Amino acid sequence: MKYIWLLTFLYFPLHSYSQQPVKPKLQYPAIYAKDVQEAYFEIEVTDSYRHLEQLEQEEIKAWYEAQEKLADTVLNNITGRKLLMDKFTDYGNRAAENIPEVKITESGRYFYLKRRTGEQYARLYYRDSYEAEEKMLFDPKSYDYNTNHTISYFKPSWKGDKVAVALTHSGYEISDIIILNLETHDRHPEVLKNAWPDSFLGISWLPDDTGFLFLQFSFEEDGSEHTETVLHRLGKPADSLVSVFGTKTNTDLNLTDEVYPIATIDSKDAEYALGYLATVDNFWDAYITPIADLKQGKPNWKPFFTKEDQVYTSEGQFYRDKYYYRTNKLKNTNTINRVPILNPDFSNATLYADSDTSEIIDAFVVTDFGVYYTTSLYGTQAQLWYSNGIEQRQIDLPYKPGAIELYQTQSGSSDLWINLSGWTSESDRYHLDLKTQKLTDQPLTTPVNFDEFKNIISNELLVEADDGEQIPVSLIYSKNLKKDGTNPTLLYTYGAYGTTISPFFSPIFLSWVELGGVLCIPHVRGGGEKGEEWHLQGMKLNKANSWKDLIAVTEYLIDKGFTSPEKTVIYSSSAGGITIGGALNEKPELFAAAIAEVPVMNPFRSENRDDGGGSNQDEYGSISDSLGVVGLKRMDPYLNIRPSNYPAVLITAGDNDARVPLWMPGKYVARLQHSTTSNDPVLFRIHKESGHQGSSEISQMYLEYVDVFSFGLWQTGHPLFQSQE
Repeated sequence: MKYIWLLTFLYFPLHSYSQQPVKPKLQYPAIYAKDVQEAYFEIEVTDSYRHLEQLEQEEIKAWYEAQEKLADTVLNNITGRKLLMDKFTDYGNRAAENIPEVKITESGRYFYLKRRTGEQYARLYYRDSYEAEEKMLFDPKSYDYNTNHTISYFKPSWKGDKVAVALTHSGYEISDIIILNLETHDRHPEVLKNAWPDSFLGISWLPDDTGFLFLQFSFEEDGSEHTETVLHRLGKPADSLVSVFGTKTNTDLNLTDEVYPIATIDSKDAEYALGYLATVDNFWDAYITPIADLKQGKPNWKPFFTKEDQVYTSEGQFYRDKYYYRTNKLKNTNTINRVPILNPDFSNATLYADSDTSEIIDAFVVTDFGVYYTTSLYGTQAQLWYSNGIEQRQIDLPYKPGAIELYQTQSGSSDLWINLSGWTSESDRYHLDLKTQKLTDQPLTTPVNFDEFKNIISNELLVEADDGEQIPVSLIYSKNLKKDGTNPTLLYTYGAYGTTISPFFSPIFLSWVELGGVLCIPHVRGGGEKGEEWHLQGMKLNKANSWKDLIAVTEYLIDKGFTSPEKTVIYSSSAGGITIGGALNEKPELFAAAIAEVPVMNPFRSENRDDGGGSNQDEYGSISDSLGVVGLKRMDPYLNIRPSNYPAVLITAGDNDARVPLWMPGKYVARLQHSTTSNDPVLFRIHKESGHQGSSEISQMYLEYVDVFSFGLWQTGHPLFQSQE
């Protein structure tokens, strides 16, 4: 009966059922304010809840536990949670198989993660070719039956007869690496500890498959961390790893713990390895060494390029005697250049591919036939191109996608795989035979039909900011939408690190539209949708542009009748918390609710984390610099809370988050609960056995989205989502 009623509800206009949400007055867990006053370059800073950083104190632990208990009680009293959970589970199970990641070796062997209907986690499978029989290779539960381990990363050897697998659990991101042998059907005895390959350029096999490189972490008693790229030789015990790039072997580089020394190899035919001094910045310093020296444990690292050459991170590829790379140095839309490997001159590189329009070159691969690369307009309208260094031409695709991903087995391969995706349709996977130019549909799962979304459309537009900049905006809504200001509108944004929110198909996000709402993605400054300049305009002293763009887009939607202040929810995570918090502090009256998952809400204290904050000061600024202090104080959501009529706010955290410590959102919640003059709830949901990426088990992940969506729909007056108190 509930299902029939829901269909009836969807048929009628939403405003027929809209009502004011019931908002009971909450008694928040008590915590005292204790001002800590400091001066940085004569700039006064008052931190009233510094003591919440002392996570081991019993009184502080009790406060966090009470916050979670309150949030759990309030959220679980929202009606409609079961409806959402059933819906998300149905969407997830509608496909008999879900394959989130595929890797193919030069020999044609396929490796992939797969989760079947009803399963909570993915197992590792392989097949000898696309047409061959599938075989299950590894179940992560077999690693430790007492712990819910999942596969966070895997990398087959070049030949495809071995695969390195990274395993983690409970939201932790630091993992163990094991090696599986497909020929002997055995697991190697060694277990390599303290790796993080899914976030730090993965694992690089030696060209002869006798071992591999990875970045290893070590942790001191004071919580500080140290990293080195190490070489593991197959058959050697775990304690015989050889450091090949880092402070132990490269004292001449004066490395600090703010950089990650990562070495990579991009092909089985490679003669050289590259070592990067990786940071959160988009441009790094790089060094080069012959692989023959590296294999002996005695690499001879020489400077290759500097961050001033503006080579995008680790995207370059060796091919024969040249090095191909993407750069922002010549044009904001980027170019693809090449230099000789032995005598590189990055200031006089050969231009290989260019963009003649405002479209950004955002990815490329080098093949035996030339370079294939993708461009995008504002990160949401993608095209595929080919260049042989003389001429460029566009490659015809079955349809116009929102985003394109390219994959090849190694640099120079004659095979190319292409993933096409959009906001309202599932991604499609194709194989392009570069010899024949034949494009073949090559799915690994049976296509799924979502009739619920057949009336949902997407629209790309530009909204003018206060300073005249044009903000790209993606709108997803029903084609039957009425612009009468009554539509619950979810604005999902980010705006940091030059990250682009490219079109993705998510039944969970589309359920907001299915339930009568509007989904909006404001591509605010700080992201990469309009190139590196767009990123620079939303960082450090310019960070306010991120939340001012979000405000401008919200006001546009209200002005055009899509929504109204009492129907608007803003949503982000991690560094996007600065965007959310800034918008709330500047115009709290503009929103019905705000949701920030594992958010950076106190960036002024980022360098006081146990790990020193890594290199995040490259994005936010540093308290060791006077201008950095100015920028950090302006952007810090916690420091800028003032007594005001704040809307409803839901903040989440993971108790095993290695990137955002619990106290960072915790201090924000304490100050906001004390400062808000409204009766709207301010909740702090702390997920147990969860990390920065959320839960690894599918049902728990669904529950985390149930929290987010039910809270937003409750606060916008949706009749199916109301408080039972």
